[in-house]
Amino acid sequence: MHALIFTTLLIAAPNLREQALEASRSGVFAPVAAQDPAADPKAEYEKRKKEAEGNVERLWSLYEWCDKNALKTESRSTLRAILKLDAGNAQAHKLLGHVEFEGNWYDSEKKLEEFKRKQLEAEAKATGKVVYKGALVDPADLPFIQKGWTKDAAGKWVDLESQKKIAEGWVRQDLSWIPPAEAGNIAKGLWKCGDKWLSLEEANEYHSEVENWWTITNPRFVLYSTCTRKVSEQALLECERAFKDLVRIYGKTPAQALPVVVLNTRDQYGRFARGETDIQTPEARPLSSIHGAFMADALAAFTSAGGTLPGVAYWDDSSDKERSFGPMYLRHAVGQSYAEALDPSPKALAKLLKGDMDSANSYADNFWGEKQLPEWFRFGAAAYVERYQVNSLVKAGGNPNETREWSVTNITNKGGLDPLDKIFKFEIGVDNQNSGKLINEAGLMVAFVLDGKCAEVLAKLGALKEALKTNKEVSKAALALAEEIKKNEAKLRQFAQL
Repeated sequence: MHALIFTTLLIAAPNLREQALEASRSGVFAPVAAQDPAADPKAEYEKRKKEAEGNVERLWSLYEWCDKNALKTESRSTLRAILKLDAGNAQAHKLLGHVEFEGNWYDSEKKLEEFKRKQLEAEAKATGKVVYKGALVDPADLPFIQKGWTKDAAGKWVDLESQKKIAEGWVRQDLSWIPPAEAGNIAKGLWKCGDKWLSLEEANEYHSEVENWWTITNPRFVLYSTCTRKVSEQALLECERAFKDLVRIYGKTPAQALPVVVLNTRDQYGRFARGETDIQTPEARPLSSIHGAFMADALAAFTSAGGTLPGVAYWDDSSDKERSFGPMYLRHAVGQSYAEALDPSPKALAKLLKGDMDSANSYADNFWGEKQLPEWFRFGAAAYVERYQVNSLVKAGGNPNETREWSVTNITNKGGLDPLDKIFKFEIGVDNQNSGKLINEAGLMVAFVLDGKCAEVLAKLGALKEALKTNKEVSKAALALAEEIKKNEAKLRQFAQL
């Protein structure tokens, strides 16, 4: 037994050799002295940790000691203790694997990416933009970006096929591609009209008739215009101005370019609506006579090629008075085109294209009865971009809400705001002398929804937008929005100062 103990002590504690030999000789075993704490690294860590507490320099010494003794957990704990005293210590952050971005440190790349994502989402919400592949983009631009289109030097979206033609030297003039051999005519200021190259003045005359109208395009619109080139290009800018607010209203962008027709005089507008041009009668429900813009609900020629029905307006540039209404009517027509693209009537249109309808009246009933969006909202959105939107083009010192205030004054001068139920019922037509006022009032309803800052109403608008995105229960969501407006009529009147 003594020999076993002696051997064990000799192996376990060589430094106690003499003590063990003496004990073996005498037969008396004295208590063995305790081991040096340094022989237990974790115990030594706890001791050093207490001594270094609250002192960055000592904590760095502790970290180095932990690192030397392979105490990984304790090393990281020490680095975190350093950061509690010195939050910006770059060396401690780097040793912990943290990532720096714009002066702030994040626990990992994953945490940084999560922060960036939330930051982008917040910025998108504040600016009305959307996040696409880590970048903020205009919602109206998203369909083109997703298709791989690019913007040319003028800021216009160009599809992949067009990019190829441009690279080959072709030049686009409206819808026509001009081969390289003829491209020099464009540089001379000439326009291809039929098989002839004409000056701008001659081209304006050529395109002033419906049969030869200008066809001016961009990725969002196809504008059919009998106005001068100058007015037509201004009209396209007004289309874009309307588009931005229509995205705000509907929360969804059309899948294809929107057709819009703009005619050069009220007389031509009337003849077009009555079918007295080479174009077929464009409306089954005669609303052109109650406003300066209408929805061409029966213009089958536009849908036969896979397109959508256009809104129609006139822009008379012959006098200041007439000129002031042209942009407004044009924007209303855009609103009608936009709504039709999102909320079409495929069953009625199928019958129209086959010629399978009993009468214009029955077709109109079927066409408008097939809609999911109520007419007050559809016409209200068009009236909003016509007259209630904030005019961002007003120069310093001007009034960006001038047409909005003028429109509300018109309501006041015509007996004040109608009962909301009457507005939402929206019974317009040539036999209702109140039709123009109802369109104006519907615009005011949408203005309150969009700009009135009423949380409950905005929530219902959000629900309608979601319904439109999924194309489910749109009518139900629109009805809920109307009911919420009625609950907040006092806020509506305060918003409009009625």
